[in-house]
Amino acid sequence: MRNYDVCIIGGGASGLAAAVSLSSHFHTVLLEKNRILGRKIMATGGGRCNITNTACAHCDLTLEFFKSLGMELYHDSEGRYYPYSNQARDVVRVLEDAAEKKGVEVILDCGVTKIQKKSEGFRIVAGKSSFSAKTVILACGGKAAPALGTTGDGYGLARSLGHETTTIYPILTGIECGDLKDLKGVRARGTVRLFREEKLLAEETGEIQFTEDGISGICVMNLTMYITAEKGMPVRKSLQRYHLELDLAPDFSQAEMQQRATSFGILSYALSRRVSLEEIKGWKLPVCGVKGWKNAQCTAGGIRLDEVDLATMESRLVPGLYLTGELLDIQGKCGGFNLQNAWETGIRAAEHLNAIAKIEVK
Repeated sequence: MRNYDVCIIGGGASGLAAAVSLSSHFHTVLLEKNRILGRKIMATGGGRCNITNTACAHCDLTLEFFKSLGMELYHDSEGRYYPYSNQARDVVRVLEDAAEKKGVEVILDCGVTKIQKKSEGFRIVAGKSSFSAKTVILACGGKAAPALGTTGDGYGLARSLGHETTTIYPILTGIECGDLKDLKGVRARGTVRLFREEKLLAEETGEIQFTEDGISGICVMNLTMYITAEKGMPVRKSLQRYHLELDLAPDFSQAEMQQRATSFGILSYALSRRVSLEEIKGWKLPVCGVKGWKNAQCTAGGIRLDEVDLATMESRLVPGLYLTGELLDIQGKCGGFNLQNAWETGIRAAEHLNAIAKIEVK
Protein backbone atom coordinates (compact mmCIF):
# COMPACT_ATOMS: atom_id res chain seq x y z
CA MET A 1 0.00 0.00 0.00
CA ARG A 2 1.32 3.43 -0.99
CA ASN A 3 0.93 6.25 1.53
CA TYR A 4 0.09 9.87 0.74
CA ASP A 5 -1.00 13.03 2.49
CA VAL A 6 -3.67 13.82 -0.11
CA CYS A 7 -5.40 11.60 -2.65
CA ILE A 8 -7.36 13.38 -5.39
CA ILE A 9 -9.83 11.10 -7.15
CA GLY A 10 -10.61 12.46 -10.62
CA GLY A 11 -8.48 14.36 -13.12
CA GLY A 12 -11.09 16.72 -14.53
CA ALA A 13 -11.42 20.44 -13.93
CA SER A 14 -11.92 20.39 -10.15
CA GLY A 15 -9.36 17.64 -9.56
CA LEU A 16 -6.67 19.39 -11.60
CA ALA A 17 -7.44 22.76 -10.00
CA ALA A 18 -7.03 21.17 -6.57
CA ALA A 19 -3.79 19.43 -7.57
CA VAL A 20 -2.25 22.64 -8.88
CA SER A 21 -3.42 24.71 -5.90
CA LEU A 22 -2.10 22.36 -3.22
CA SER A 23 1.18 23.19 -1.54
CA SER A 24 4.18 21.09 -2.58
CA HIS A 25 4.43 20.46 1.19
CA PHE A 26 1.94 17.64 0.61
CA HIS A 27 2.77 14.23 -0.81
CA THR A 28 -0.12 14.12 -3.30
CA VAL A 29 -1.44 11.53 -5.72
CA LEU A 30 -4.11 12.08 -8.37
CA LEU A 31 -5.99 8.97 -9.53
CA GLU A 32 -7.76 9.18 -12.91
CA LYS A 33 -9.66 6.24 -14.40
CA ASN A 34 -9.13 7.41 -18.01
CA ARG A 35 -5.93 7.39 -19.99
CA ILE A 36 -6.11 11.12 -20.57
CA LEU A 37 -6.40 13.91 -18.01
CA GLY A 38 -9.12 16.49 -18.47
CA ARG A 39 -11.05 14.69 -21.22
CA LYS A 40 -14.27 16.52 -20.45
CA ILE A 41 -12.47 19.88 -20.40
CA MET A 42 -11.13 19.20 -23.88
CA ALA A 43 -14.66 18.50 -25.12
CA THR A 44 -16.01 21.76 -23.74
CA GLY A 45 -17.53 23.98 -26.42
CA GLY A 46 -16.37 21.67 -29.19
CA GLY A 47 -12.73 22.04 -28.17
CA ARG A 48 -12.95 25.68 -27.11
CA CYS A 49 -12.77 26.43 -23.40
CA ASN A 50 -14.77 29.26 -21.88
CA ILE A 51 -13.01 29.14 -18.52
CA THR A 52 -15.48 31.31 -16.66
CA ASN A 53 -17.95 34.16 -17.07
CA THR A 54 -18.02 37.66 -15.61
CA ALA A 55 -21.56 36.88 -14.42
CA CYS A 56 -20.14 34.24 -12.03
CA ALA A 57 -19.93 35.47 -8.45
CA HIS A 58 -16.30 34.45 -7.90
CA CYS A 59 -14.86 34.55 -11.41
CA ASP A 60 -11.98 36.68 -10.04
CA LEU A 61 -10.72 33.63 -8.11
CA THR A 62 -10.52 31.60 -11.32
CA LEU A 63 -8.97 34.43 -13.33
CA GLU A 64 -6.24 34.96 -10.73
CA PHE A 65 -5.60 31.22 -10.65
CA PHE A 66 -5.02 30.95 -14.40
CA LYS A 67 -3.05 34.18 -14.60
CA SER A 68 -0.74 32.82 -11.87
CA LEU A 69 -0.02 29.93 -14.25
CA GLY A 70 1.01 32.37 -16.98
CA MET A 71 -2.11 31.92 -19.11
CA GLU A 72 -3.31 34.99 -21.00
CA LEU A 73 -7.09 35.35 -21.17
CA TYR A 74 -9.61 37.47 -23.02
CA HIS A 75 -13.37 37.83 -22.77
CA ASP A 76 -16.05 38.21 -25.42
CA SER A 77 -19.00 40.60 -25.48
CA GLU A 78 -21.11 38.16 -23.44
CA GLY A 79 -18.59 37.97 -20.60
CA ARG A 80 -17.11 34.54 -21.34
CA TYR A 81 -13.37 34.21 -20.68
CA TYR A 82 -11.15 32.17 -22.99
CA PRO A 83 -7.41 31.48 -23.27
CA TYR A 84 -5.87 33.37 -26.19
CA SER A 85 -5.09 30.07 -27.89
CA ASN A 86 -8.85 29.37 -27.63
CA GLN A 87 -8.07 25.66 -27.27
CA ALA A 88 -9.20 23.54 -24.33
CA ARG A 89 -6.28 21.15 -24.76
CA ASP A 90 -3.89 24.01 -23.95
CA VAL A 91 -5.72 24.61 -20.66
CA VAL A 92 -5.27 20.95 -19.73
CA ARG A 93 -1.60 21.06 -20.75
CA VAL A 94 -0.93 24.08 -18.54
CA LEU A 95 -2.67 22.44 -15.57
CA GLU A 96 -0.89 19.13 -16.12
CA ASP A 97 2.52 20.86 -16.32
CA ALA A 98 1.77 22.87 -13.17
CA ALA A 99 0.76 19.72 -11.25
CA GLU A 100 3.97 17.99 -12.32
CA LYS A 101 6.04 20.96 -11.08
CA LYS A 102 4.25 20.68 -7.75
CA GLY A 103 5.40 17.07 -7.50
CA VAL A 104 1.90 15.61 -7.80
CA GLU A 105 2.03 11.94 -8.73
CA VAL A 106 -0.52 11.21 -11.48
CA ILE A 107 -1.73 7.66 -12.05
CA LEU A 108 -3.93 7.05 -15.10
CA ASP A 109 -6.13 4.03 -15.88
CA CYS A 110 -6.82 3.90 -12.17
CA GLY A 111 -10.54 3.65 -11.42
CA VAL A 112 -11.35 3.81 -7.73
CA THR A 113 -13.91 1.26 -6.56
CA LYS A 114 -13.84 1.70 -2.77
CA ILE A 115 -12.99 4.27 -0.11
CA GLN A 116 -12.85 3.26 3.54
CA LYS A 117 -12.55 5.66 6.48
CA LYS A 118 -9.80 4.64 8.87
CA SER A 119 -8.69 6.11 12.19
CA GLU A 120 -5.72 7.86 10.57
CA GLY A 121 -7.30 8.72 7.23
CA PHE A 122 -8.60 6.70 4.31
CA ARG A 123 -7.92 3.49 2.40
CA ILE A 124 -8.56 3.81 -1.34
CA VAL A 125 -8.93 0.74 -3.54
CA ALA A 126 -8.46 0.84 -7.32
CA GLY A 127 -8.43 -2.56 -8.97
CA LYS A 128 -5.61 -4.58 -7.43
CA SER A 129 -3.94 -1.44 -6.06
CA SER A 130 -4.60 0.21 -2.74
CA PHE A 131 -3.53 3.57 -1.33
CA SER A 132 -3.73 5.27 2.03
CA ALA A 133 -4.14 9.01 2.49
CA LYS A 134 -4.80 11.37 5.37
CA THR A 135 -7.15 13.37 3.14
CA VAL A 136 -9.30 12.56 0.10
CA ILE A 137 -10.60 15.08 -2.46
CA LEU A 138 -13.45 13.45 -4.34
CA ALA A 139 -13.60 15.13 -7.77
CA CYS A 140 -15.11 12.42 -9.97
CA GLY A 141 -17.60 14.56 -11.89
CA GLY A 142 -21.25 13.72 -12.61
CA LYS A 143 -22.95 11.44 -15.14
CA ALA A 144 -23.15 13.67 -18.22
CA ALA A 145 -21.23 12.61 -21.34
CA PRO A 146 -20.35 9.04 -20.27
CA ALA A 147 -18.19 8.62 -23.37
CA LEU A 148 -15.73 10.94 -21.61
CA GLY A 149 -15.64 8.79 -18.50
CA THR A 150 -18.18 10.63 -16.33
CA THR A 151 -20.35 7.70 -15.34
CA GLY A 152 -21.41 8.76 -11.84
CA ASP A 153 -18.97 6.61 -9.87
CA GLY A 154 -18.41 9.41 -7.37
CA TYR A 155 -22.00 9.30 -6.12
CA GLY A 156 -21.60 5.68 -5.03
CA LEU A 157 -18.28 6.42 -3.35
CA ALA A 158 -19.79 9.38 -1.48
CA ARG A 159 -22.83 7.34 -0.43
CA SER A 160 -20.59 4.58 0.90
CA LEU A 161 -19.18 7.19 3.30
CA GLY A 162 -22.62 8.29 4.48
CA HIS A 163 -23.52 11.10 2.08
CA GLU A 164 -26.87 11.50 0.33
CA THR A 165 -27.65 12.76 -3.15
CA THR A 166 -30.59 14.72 -4.46
CA THR A 167 -32.35 13.51 -7.63
CA ILE A 168 -29.85 13.30 -10.49
CA TYR A 169 -30.91 14.05 -14.06
CA PRO A 170 -29.32 15.26 -17.34
CA ILE A 171 -29.41 18.95 -18.24
CA LEU A 172 -27.93 21.25 -20.90
CA THR A 173 -29.18 18.95 -23.62
CA GLY A 174 -31.79 18.92 -26.39
CA ILE A 175 -35.54 18.76 -25.83
CA GLU A 176 -37.65 16.10 -27.56
CA CYS A 177 -40.88 17.45 -29.12
CA GLY A 178 -42.13 14.71 -31.42
CA ASP A 179 -41.72 14.20 -35.16
CA LEU A 180 -39.82 17.09 -36.76
CA LYS A 181 -37.99 15.10 -39.44
CA ASP A 182 -38.96 17.63 -42.12
CA LEU A 183 -37.06 20.32 -40.20
CA LYS A 184 -33.92 18.34 -39.39
CA GLY A 185 -30.87 20.56 -39.87
CA VAL A 186 -32.83 23.84 -40.00
CA ARG A 187 -31.60 26.70 -37.82
CA ALA A 188 -33.49 29.84 -36.87
CA ARG A 189 -33.05 32.71 -34.46
CA GLY A 190 -35.87 32.94 -31.97
CA THR A 191 -37.11 33.11 -28.39
CA VAL A 192 -38.01 29.85 -26.65
CA ARG A 193 -40.36 29.95 -23.67
CA LEU A 194 -40.88 27.02 -21.32
CA PHE A 195 -44.23 26.63 -19.56
CA ARG A 196 -45.48 24.22 -16.93
CA GLU A 197 -49.19 24.21 -17.64
CA GLU A 198 -49.86 27.97 -17.98
CA LYS A 199 -46.96 29.20 -15.84
CA LEU A 200 -43.93 30.67 -17.65
CA LEU A 201 -40.81 29.12 -16.08
CA ALA A 202 -38.04 30.61 -18.22
CA GLU A 203 -37.22 31.96 -21.65
CA GLU A 204 -34.08 32.23 -23.76
CA THR A 205 -33.28 33.88 -27.07
CA GLY A 206 -30.71 32.56 -29.53
CA GLU A 207 -30.19 30.12 -32.35
CA ILE A 208 -32.69 27.25 -32.35
CA GLN A 209 -31.48 24.06 -34.01
CA PHE A 210 -34.09 21.62 -35.25
CA THR A 211 -33.48 17.87 -35.05
CA GLU A 212 -35.58 14.97 -36.27
CA ASP A 213 -37.34 14.68 -32.92
CA GLY A 214 -37.01 18.07 -31.26
CA ILE A 215 -34.95 21.22 -30.82
CA SER A 216 -31.51 22.09 -29.50
CA GLY A 217 -29.06 24.97 -29.35
CA ILE A 218 -27.75 26.85 -26.30
CA CYS A 219 -31.00 28.76 -25.76
CA VAL A 220 -32.89 25.44 -25.68
CA MET A 221 -30.34 23.55 -23.61
CA ASN A 222 -30.44 26.15 -20.84
CA LEU A 223 -34.18 25.57 -20.41
CA THR A 224 -33.66 21.92 -19.48
CA MET A 225 -32.55 23.11 -16.03
CA TYR A 226 -36.24 23.74 -15.31
CA ILE A 227 -37.67 20.44 -16.59
CA THR A 228 -37.95 17.99 -13.70
CA ALA A 229 -40.03 14.96 -12.81
CA GLU A 230 -42.04 15.77 -9.72
CA LYS A 231 -41.53 13.59 -6.68
CA GLY A 232 -43.93 10.65 -6.65
CA MET A 233 -45.20 11.35 -10.17
CA PRO A 234 -44.26 9.18 -13.19
CA VAL A 235 -41.83 10.91 -15.55
CA ARG A 236 -44.19 10.69 -18.54
CA LYS A 237 -47.03 12.29 -16.58
CA SER A 238 -44.72 15.03 -15.27
CA LEU A 239 -43.57 15.90 -18.78
CA GLN A 240 -47.14 16.25 -19.99
CA ARG A 241 -47.43 19.37 -17.85
CA TYR A 242 -44.70 21.15 -19.86
CA HIS A 243 -44.81 22.76 -23.27
CA LEU A 244 -42.72 25.19 -25.33
CA GLU A 245 -43.72 28.30 -27.24
CA LEU A 246 -41.38 29.51 -29.98
CA ASP A 247 -41.31 33.09 -31.17
CA LEU A 248 -39.62 32.67 -34.54
CA ALA A 249 -39.84 36.39 -35.37
CA PRO A 250 -38.48 38.01 -32.17
CA ASP A 251 -37.51 41.20 -33.99
CA PHE A 252 -41.02 41.77 -35.37
CA SER A 253 -44.19 42.79 -33.53
CA GLN A 254 -47.51 40.98 -33.83
CA ALA A 255 -48.89 44.00 -35.69
CA GLU A 256 -46.11 43.78 -38.26
CA MET A 257 -46.87 40.10 -38.76
CA GLN A 258 -50.50 40.88 -39.52
CA GLN A 259 -49.41 43.00 -42.49
CA ARG A 260 -47.67 40.06 -44.14
CA ALA A 261 -49.22 37.46 -46.40
CA THR A 262 -46.90 34.59 -45.45
CA SER A 263 -44.21 33.65 -42.95
CA PHE A 264 -41.81 32.83 -45.80
CA GLY A 265 -39.12 35.46 -46.02
CA ILE A 266 -38.79 35.67 -42.27
CA LEU A 267 -38.60 31.90 -41.98
CA SER A 268 -36.85 29.46 -44.25
CA TYR A 269 -38.95 27.65 -46.81
CA ALA A 270 -39.00 24.45 -44.70
CA LEU A 271 -40.09 26.29 -41.56
CA SER A 272 -42.67 28.41 -43.37
CA ARG A 273 -44.36 25.21 -44.63
CA ARG A 274 -44.67 24.01 -41.01
CA VAL A 275 -45.36 27.29 -39.16
CA SER A 276 -48.19 29.55 -40.28
CA LEU A 277 -48.19 33.34 -40.01
CA GLU A 278 -50.62 33.07 -37.10
CA GLU A 279 -48.25 30.73 -35.21
CA ILE A 280 -44.95 32.48 -35.90
CA LYS A 281 -44.97 34.50 -32.64
CA GLY A 282 -46.07 31.56 -30.49
CA TRP A 283 -45.63 28.16 -32.10
CA LYS A 284 -46.48 25.55 -29.46
CA LEU A 285 -44.53 22.33 -29.13
CA PRO A 286 -44.99 19.61 -26.50
CA VAL A 287 -42.17 18.52 -24.22
CA CYS A 288 -41.93 14.77 -24.79
CA GLY A 289 -38.60 14.36 -23.02
CA VAL A 290 -35.01 15.55 -22.86
CA LYS A 291 -31.98 13.93 -24.43
CA GLY A 292 -30.21 11.56 -22.03
CA TRP A 293 -26.80 11.38 -20.46
CA LYS A 294 -25.04 10.69 -23.77
CA ASN A 295 -25.96 14.15 -25.10
CA ALA A 296 -26.04 16.12 -21.83
CA GLN A 297 -23.32 18.62 -20.97
CA CYS A 298 -24.06 18.72 -17.25
CA THR A 299 -25.65 16.84 -14.35
CA ALA A 300 -28.37 18.37 -12.20
CA GLY A 301 -28.59 17.20 -8.61
CA GLY A 302 -25.81 15.58 -6.62
CA ILE A 303 -24.36 15.58 -3.10
CA ARG A 304 -26.59 17.56 -0.75
CA LEU A 305 -25.08 20.98 -0.09
CA ASP A 306 -26.07 20.98 3.58
CA GLU A 307 -23.64 18.07 4.02
CA VAL A 308 -20.67 20.16 2.82
CA ASP A 309 -18.96 23.24 4.25
CA LEU A 310 -19.07 25.39 1.11
CA ALA A 311 -16.33 27.71 2.39
CA THR A 312 -13.82 24.85 2.53
CA MET A 313 -15.55 22.02 0.58
CA GLU A 314 -14.93 19.65 3.49
CA SER A 315 -17.61 17.11 4.32
CA ARG A 316 -19.65 17.91 7.43
CA LEU A 317 -20.09 14.15 7.92
CA VAL A 318 -16.60 12.76 7.29
CA PRO A 319 -13.60 14.82 8.48
CA GLY A 320 -10.81 14.84 5.91
CA LEU A 321 -13.12 14.18 2.96
CA TYR A 322 -13.57 17.02 0.43
CA LEU A 323 -16.24 17.06 -2.30
CA THR A 324 -15.86 19.22 -5.39
CA GLY A 325 -17.12 19.98 -8.88
CA GLU A 326 -20.09 18.46 -10.69
CA LEU A 327 -20.43 15.83 -7.98
CA LEU A 328 -22.20 18.50 -5.90
CA ASP A 329 -25.79 19.68 -6.28
CA ILE A 330 -24.62 22.83 -8.07
CA GLN A 331 -25.41 23.53 -11.72
CA GLY A 332 -25.57 26.48 -14.06
CA LYS A 333 -26.38 27.30 -17.65
CA CYS A 334 -24.02 27.18 -20.63
CA GLY A 335 -21.30 29.80 -20.84
CA GLY A 336 -18.62 28.92 -18.28
CA PHE A 337 -20.79 28.64 -15.16
CA ASN A 338 -20.22 24.93 -14.56
CA LEU A 339 -16.50 25.10 -15.22
CA GLN A 340 -16.35 28.00 -12.76
CA ASN A 341 -17.93 25.73 -10.15
CA ALA A 342 -15.36 23.04 -10.84
CA TRP A 343 -12.31 25.33 -10.68
CA GLU A 344 -13.60 27.23 -7.66
CA THR A 345 -14.49 24.25 -5.50
CA GLY A 346 -11.19 22.49 -6.30
CA ILE A 347 -9.22 25.62 -5.43
CA ARG A 348 -11.17 26.16 -2.20
CA ALA A 349 -10.51 22.61 -1.02
CA ALA A 350 -6.78 23.01 -1.68
CA GLU A 351 -6.61 26.43 -0.04
CA HIS A 352 -8.21 25.03 3.12
CA LEU A 353 -5.68 22.21 3.28
CA ASN A 354 -2.85 24.68 2.71
CA ALA A 355 -4.13 26.83 5.58
CA ILE A 356 -4.33 23.81 7.91
CA ALA A 357 -0.79 22.80 6.99
CA LYS A 358 0.53 26.28 7.88
CA ILE A 359 -1.18 26.05 11.26
CA GLU A 360 0.31 22.60 11.90
CA VAL A 361 3.80 23.73 10.87
CA LYS A 362 3.62 26.59 13.39
